[in-house]
Amino acid sequence: MDQRALFLQLAKEFIEKNGIILVPREQNLSFMAERGMTMDDLKQVIFSLEPKDIFDGPERDRDPRFSEKWTVAELSPEYDGETLYLKLSIRVDNERCKCLSVKLYVDRREARE
Repeated sequence: MDQRALFLQLAKEFIEKNGIILVPREQNLSFMAERGMTMDDLKQVIFSLEPKDIFDGPERDRDPRFSEKWTVAELSPEYDGETLYLKLSIRVDNERCKCLSVKLYVDRREARE
């Protein structure tokens, strides 16, 4: 099993067992509110993720405060006809998964044109 598949398998197991932590950043809350997206909707998006949805990672968290325990991946799944940018993090020792970011995906190459 490759690292991406393993990351997703663990993320889904941890969510089923312990729920998901949504980091309460303004962009996350406003994005979900604007679309009427619930925590259950977010979980369903995550449960439908496949390794091909990961475009960066998994890798250690770049923040030194979290790098010893948390592993991060960036994903671009489809939701309701839009491509999302999701940033998920898992912590194996306490079986937790958190969503660091949920917003519309913007291709950096398109943004420069």
